[in-house]
Amino acid sequence: MTEKTEEKLYSGDDYRKVMQAVRDFIFEKHRFPQVNDIIEITGIQRDPCNEIIDNLVGQKQLYIAFEGVGLPKIVLLYDMMQGVLMTQKKPDWLGTYGFTEKTAISEQIEQLQKDAIRYEQFERLLYAADIPLEEAIAYALDWLGFQNVVHHKDDPNNPDVTFEYNGVKALLEAEGTTKAGPKDKISQLNGWLQKELSQGVEASKLCGFFAVNHFRDVEPSKRGDPLTPHAKEFLRYYTMLSFFTTAFLFDSVKQVAASKLSKEDTRKRVWEGEKIQ
Repeated sequence: MTEKTEEKLYSGDDYRKVMQAVRDFIFEKHRFPQVNDIIEITGIQRDPCNEIIDNLVGQKQLYIAFEGVGLPKIVLLYDMMQGVLMTQKKPDWLGTYGFTEKTAISEQIEQLQKDAIRYEQFERLLYAADIPLEEAIAYALDWLGFQNVVHHKDDPNNPDVTFEYNGVKALLEAEGTTKAGPKDKISQLNGWLQKELSQGVEASKLCGFFAVNHFRDVEPSKRGDPLTPHAKEFLRYYTMLSFFTTAFLFDSVKQVAASKLSKEDTRKRVWEGEKIQ
């Protein structure tokens, strides 16, 4: 193969696509991708994809977590693997021989990592989908002081998130999409409410929220209408349901962090939801 042909097959854009596919898969699925997953996401054929992955491994951008004869090749980000290795258990006696300066630095790093994780959770409200989006919503609601916030991860018998406000139980379905929010989750949400009502819960003690991260691949200030026309009509019909965008929730959290709003006022603001335009 000539150098010119190789550049055509494996452009910088192809490398970026593979790296982005690995990142998106890990943060959206909470699993490490196989080569087949990367091929499906990028549309790059198997042989070129394998070679690009091997090159990225050589450049220390990707790390092969698992492979074997007849077994799938599983990859993750190189820096992510280094972070895992840094958590390796050290012998207890090392403290006697180590550097006191490092202990102080390690404590600072640990605290900074906790702070960074909190901000990462909030920022996911602007770009995430699926389980990461649900986790971010639950995290933000809990941080704002809503009661009994539960993320029902991988539980088909409950909505995505439940929480309480002034004695009222809220059922929430989340949707992260590159389009406007559809009616499907709203219909599903109504089903959860009917289930609660059939179990004897008073209607006055229940409400539902559709939380949508619409056009999540677009800068928030440039996004279109958060709801499809059908979704709007469904929300108008089901009077126990409200909605808010996760960008709205992010903005609410940010205003609290900047001391522009109290958590109490923000809980009221979120509970009232957004108006259907």
